Amino acid sequence: MKQELVDFKEKILKEQLSKTDMYWLDQVDFRTNKEKELNLFVNSEFVKSSIEKRLYKKIKSVYKDVSGSEDCVFILDRKLKNENSFTPSAAEPSEERSVDGKVKKDKPVPNLSVFNDLLVGVPNNLAVTAAKNVVLDPGKRFNPLFIHGEPGVGKTHLLKTMEESCFSSYYIDSESFLESYVSGIKNQDIDLFKNKIRSVDVLLIDDIQFFVGKKGVSEELFHTINYFLNNEKAVVLVSDQKPQSLLGFPERLISRVLNGLVTDIGKPDKKMFEEMLKLKNESFKDVLLTKGEILELVEVEVDSFRDINGIINNLVINKQTGLGNSEYIKNILGDSKKNLVSFLTPEFILDYVSGVYQVDKKLIVSKNRSAGVAEARNLCVALLRKHTELSLVQIGIFLGGRSHSTVLSCLKRSKESTLLLKEMNIFDNKINLVGSS
Repeated sequence: MKQELVDFKEKILKEQLSKTDMYWLDQVDFRTNKEKELNLFVNSEFVKSSIEKRLYKKIKSVYKDVSGSEDCVFILDRKLKNENSFTPSAAEPSEERSVDGKVKKDKPVPNLSVFNDLLVGVPNNLAVTAAKNVVLDPGKRFNPLFIHGEPGVGKTHLLKTMEESCFSSYYIDSESFLESYVSGIKNQDIDLFKNKIRSVDVLLIDDIQFFVGKKGVSEELFHTINYFLNNEKAVVLVSDQKPQSLLGFPERLISRVLNGLVTDIGKPDKKMFEEMLKLKNESFKDVLLTKGEILELVEVEVDSFRDINGIINNLVINKQTGLGNSEYIKNILGDSKKNLVSFLTPEFILDYVSGVYQVDKKLIVSKNRSAGVAEARNLCVALLRKHTELSLVQIGIFLGGRSHSTVLSCLKRSKESTLLLKEMNIFDNKINLVGSS
């Protein structure tokens, strides 16, 4: 029986477990009885419910392979100390001796190579760079780091990459955070949850917008952030909204967030879309798409990586069923163009220009005269004049109350600039003026 338990322990440790799973595994004392029943000793209902949710099926499966029995029973023992003898071995810190002969332990070097799997472009470059800085030196820069963006642009993927690259980190989504907090309060073992999330160097919390209106958990988040700041540890928060838009959060919590670094992740641009198509094509030995088809597809407007994955999945199905890509690409291009025309409003054009030049919309309509902002403003004026019914006076009002003569001057400069004319052609090709198609 002892050998079976040893075999079980060794085998379950070889399973592909995340750092979070490893932690919960350490909270269990495994014992067997004469009937080959596996007893899972835990010291709280909170631990029990967490393991049931994450690992119970895997534990039963592995134990059945080893012993032939799948009888696994939880036993609650509040006096149990979690000194598990088969804790997963992590990378040991390097050691060096100081002048007085005492051993100093250095933290393991983060594995930044995992960031190589990320697709990096203009829309997410700042967020990725900040994330690397946090991993390299937790608590020293960009603390807290707040990342926001629309659903599907890669926020969670970036958090998971940070978790994988960092030796001491913990990722938790808003639902798990809330469940653990409520369960801890209910079972009077909230300190177990607090100790866990505060024991790491980098805490990663996803989708905090779901905490809005929940006073208790918002307060706990505030105190958690304070703890990390005071102890020079890093906390990274992700939301689909800007901090200022999280109405219902305590003002002091928003203030803490704004004291760090707030950055966004935009929707994938054409270059990122093209790179994903090329990577997928390479995995199919360049027979999934032709170069011409790739150039056609990148003209489709996508809002997220989910949109891109949907397109790729359709292409793969077409390949596997023997259908060609031409009809599908024709239809998706047509739908994209129609969508562009239906949203061809002044606000849409301003958003488009802001994205092309990576200049905040507020700057474009402001009095700022820096070269990049002025060039973006000139393009915006030209596109508004060509593709909307606004008069010159109305365009001036829309762009921050500019005079008729100023708008005329912007139009003149746009016609004299080769670069702006090229950008206008790109825009025209995208919409193709298909109102009659």
